[in-house]
Amino acid sequence: MYTNQQLQKGSEIFFHLLKNKTISCKDTLAFDYIDDPDIRQIVNTLAAEGGLRVFNTLENIHLVSNSYGSMFSNSYTQMKEKYRGLKKKKYFYLANIIICIFIAEVDKEKNIRIRWEEEGITYYKLESIITSTLESWKKRNDESQDFSKDWGIAIEEIYDLWNNDFSDYKQSQSGEIEVTRTTNNKFNFIYQSFKPLVDQGLVIDNRKELKIIPKIELYERLDNIYHNQDRYDEIMKLIGATSEEVENA
Repeated sequence: MYTNQQLQKGSEIFFHLLKNKTISCKDTLAFDYIDDPDIRQIVNTLAAEGGLRVFNTLENIHLVSNSYGSMFSNSYTQMKEKYRGLKKKKYFYLANIIICIFIAEVDKEKNIRIRWEEEGITYYKLESIITSTLESWKKRNDESQDFSKDWGIAIEEIYDLWNNDFSDYKQSQSGEIEVTRTTNNKFNFIYQSFKPLVDQGLVIDNRKELKIIPKIELYERLDNIYHNQDRYDEIMKLIGATSEEVENA
């Protein structure tokens, strides 16, 4: 039987995770979760009831939704309501590809990860990689329509959106590149694409220096969730192979 104190503490930890998605292992709440198996079971049970799961690393405790059957998972409709920049499905598809391209760059060996955590990837570099990747995929799709079908990527739609609907970037009256208060440009869409990851504390969007910086929390999610998924591995290999082709062209 759980004590009232354990039930209260377990509920406190769960709802803190529900709001913030992570708890640092240096936090006193984390001590209670790690040190008391009964409190840990209470938190895990509450999570499971909502279609969620909890895992912890040396740095953080994470709360994530299961792929299916979670009352807290975000549908496209929910994402559209929260993130106005993803107003149409093709915007949502393109944003996912942009995030995948970013992750393919930073999800490397540990020593390279540390470099990305310190330096990040600039908007300029990311825009260039996105453009060259989509150009390569469009060419392959023109040669064989099966490419888009086989990979489940709406290449024609996202290529057209990226290249024809968006300019490169827009400047403020002072001449600075403005990514937050402008629309219909590539830099603003990169900013919009990373908002969900910023809100979950997985990346830092340094808009002053125009760079996206991965956080340790992102790598923990990748290591504990996505590295076990075949689809993730396939997409990362596709992006990696495309990058090599572009460099060797």
